[in-house]
Amino acid sequence: MKVLRPSLFLALTLLLTLPVLAAEEAGKEEPAADPIAVHELLTAGPVPILLPAFADAEKAGRTADDLFEALPALPQHEWPRADDKFQGANGSIAWKAGHAAWQAPADSHEVRYLAFYIQSDRWQKATLTVTGEHPVLAALNGEKLSLAKKDSEEEDSPKTQTAELTLPLGKHLVALRTMNDPELETDWSFELSVTPGEHAQDGSLVVSTSPEHHADINLILNAPRLGQVGLSPDGKLAAIALSEYRNGKDRESWIEIRDTESGELKYLWRSQENPSQLVWLPVGLRLGWQTSQDGKATVWVHDLKSGTVQAVLEDVEDLGSWRWAPDGGSLFYEINRSPDPDPRKVKHVLHPADRQPWWRGRSHLMQIFVPGGLTRQVTAGPLSPNGWRLSRDGSRMLFFTSAPDLENRPYFDNKLWMMDLATLSTELVLDDRWIGDAVFGPNNDVVLLQGSPSAFDGLGRNLPEGMQANDYGGQLYLYDLKTKQPTAISKDLRPDVGWMQWSEADDMIYARTTDTQYSNFYRYDPKKKDWKKLDTGMEYTNSLALASDARIGVARGTSATTPNRLYTVDLKKNRPRLLLDPGVENYRDVELGKVETWTTTLDKGMDLDGFVYYPPGFDASRKYPLIVYYYGGTSPVTRDFGGRYPKNIWAGQDFIVYVPNPSGATGYGQEFAARHVNDWGILTAGEVIEGAKNFLAAHPYADAEKVGCMGASYGGFLTEYLVTQTDMFAAAISHAGISDISSYWGEGLWGYAYGARALAHSFPWKDRELFIGQSPLFHADQITTPLLLVHGDSDTNVPKGESDQLFTALKLLGQDVDYVQIQGQDHWILDHEQRIVWHNTILAYFTKYLKDQPQWWDEMYPEAEDY
Repeated sequence: MKVLRPSLFLALTLLLTLPVLAAEEAGKEEPAADPIAVHELLTAGPVPILLPAFADAEKAGRTADDLFEALPALPQHEWPRADDKFQGANGSIAWKAGHAAWQAPADSHEVRYLAFYIQSDRWQKATLTVTGEHPVLAALNGEKLSLAKKDSEEEDSPKTQTAELTLPLGKHLVALRTMNDPELETDWSFELSVTPGEHAQDGSLVVSTSPEHHADINLILNAPRLGQVGLSPDGKLAAIALSEYRNGKDRESWIEIRDTESGELKYLWRSQENPSQLVWLPVGLRLGWQTSQDGKATVWVHDLKSGTVQAVLEDVEDLGSWRWAPDGGSLFYEINRSPDPDPRKVKHVLHPADRQPWWRGRSHLMQIFVPGGLTRQVTAGPLSPNGWRLSRDGSRMLFFTSAPDLENRPYFDNKLWMMDLATLSTELVLDDRWIGDAVFGPNNDVVLLQGSPSAFDGLGRNLPEGMQANDYGGQLYLYDLKTKQPTAISKDLRPDVGWMQWSEADDMIYARTTDTQYSNFYRYDPKKKDWKKLDTGMEYTNSLALASDARIGVARGTSATTPNRLYTVDLKKNRPRLLLDPGVENYRDVELGKVETWTTTLDKGMDLDGFVYYPPGFDASRKYPLIVYYYGGTSPVTRDFGGRYPKNIWAGQDFIVYVPNPSGATGYGQEFAARHVNDWGILTAGEVIEGAKNFLAAHPYADAEKVGCMGASYGGFLTEYLVTQTDMFAAAISHAGISDISSYWGEGLWGYAYGARALAHSFPWKDRELFIGQSPLFHADQITTPLLLVHGDSDTNVPKGESDQLFTALKLLGQDVDYVQIQGQDHWILDHEQRIVWHNTILAYFTKYLKDQPQWWDEMYPEAEDY
């Protein structure tokens, strides 16, 4: 099924050939680079301009010039190549190699599109020059260019216009469209040229008609993305949420339903309401989803057999999560509630977590019966039901409650309750602060639990005696409701366990794991008591949707060099098959460098695992600057594509990126992860430094004089700590880094809670060597590396004061430090346009210090004259 949207009608592209001239000899002053003439083009057309059928076109408000300006900068594919086709009013139009000269019709208007590609080896401001009399408009990478007429001393000289081209390193598309003017007697032709920017040498620009290019931030953010996936009970249909930034600014969302065997599109639902929470009803072929408008939510059900769409829960304020009863006859849903603010405009803070604006919010569960619409309240009271799950027969419900407990880590208790849904009576199942999730087994007599190694008094520990577990690590337990006995089922499994589900189709337990550099799914057979890895076809699997009545799954994920995809997984044969690649057209001409695992043995005998991103077209005879990037929090850096720190893009900017996973990362076994606790750079900094030195020794094409390092959150702390320990880095970047462990511990909304695990049993008043000795702020006078601090100024996790105080210290010390605040953003930079600026800030800084090319940074952050 193909869905047609408003066509982008009209196109042509220019191909350019460009001589590559030798650079000036070293040491000599660089003269201005010569203009590069554009001779060969891709062209297509003609595309006629037809005025509306009105007696007076001017009164109709649509002239030929109006229609010409309203045309898209480039029709259809953003990176055209020869023989690509697009649809016009009179049929398909193909791009062809040609020149910027045509026979103009005598009494009508036609449009031609021109396009060419410019490869720049650095950030620079080049100049496009267009000489010709007929109307012409231009765009760079889809953004309109302002063509300004160039004054000439010669009276009869042809019309010449210029536009500034801001070109970061990489390939760029220049698109022009021209319309003939029947009143002009001159030829319909143009001369085009591109002049490199200031400080650029001849050869810094190459013009071509080849669309192959490297990935950039706009591509990764704007290309279609996969969201939630749901499988019909029989496993034959997959409901898929997708989104994209079609115009680079506004996010659009839609739902597709595809056949899991063939991938054929069966249904499409697209509107401005941004559907979410796709859930198939357990009975029949019915799909539910949620829309929201003006603070109110509606849950819809689409019956695929009858074709009807009906609202079952309409205009509900403060709707939380919802879930269908197993018989499909009712819907359980959560209503959030918030207390009224104190009219005196004061707040009496009751608990460290009460500093969080949302902490006093509570929720309760409701149930609505369909059809009919009768409702009943299921829970009430001062504590919210969290992580609630229904039994397979719909007779019982599990849920957690939590309350502060400042005497015991992690400073909250956690109680698991079971409710009889016939009587609404409850019984306490378990009181264990280290258990966080629970699901019913097949017969309601066993519960599958997820928690840390410390649960059940350390039953899940696989550690040397006396070693404190990293309680961010995940373990699974089976809990017998009759005997009250737990069994640890994953403590001998090296990967760290997160999401879990007990399949109704095969009674197997499926778990998503952090598995060294990978995110893999494993399957546990309760009868054989063994684990097996599932083949999903990807290196980093985000999610696995399971059918309730068939041994079919749909996996969503990426790989280091592969954007997001869906695979149908035959769970019986453990065999994946590609279901959907939503970005196949967007990435058609994208060149990505290779990614390789690289492990080094440190002096202490430990194998430091890691991997490397190489630039596309990597040349081992060259010297490349190196970026060293490491984990934040306690999760390892994995081989997912894109993400907040897109290493593929960095490599596409001619950096080699080395990613070590030092001690403390989960996914390498409990003992390795436990090294995170109370370390704060003692082990990890030395491992990163030695790993980077070993990498440089083993890879002569990595320039040891041009090495940068970067991390975020805990990784930002590690950046700041590293530059107090070594001067091997030419530049360093810390995003949302912790400069003072004690101020973060007390001021960050989660500081003390993170400390309950990462600073287990340690406190500022009794462990000064840790809280002060390991804090970069107290060693600021040892920092000589140029350092960029980046922080969301609304960060509630790591408050911006952590960057404020280190910035102040380094400024007073006269050190090379820059500080960029991202306004209105929290710990993660989520705003689409601000994320692009943030990303470019990072690259511009590394380009300045690791390539000795400050122009991009200076353009983004010029010296302020009045301060």
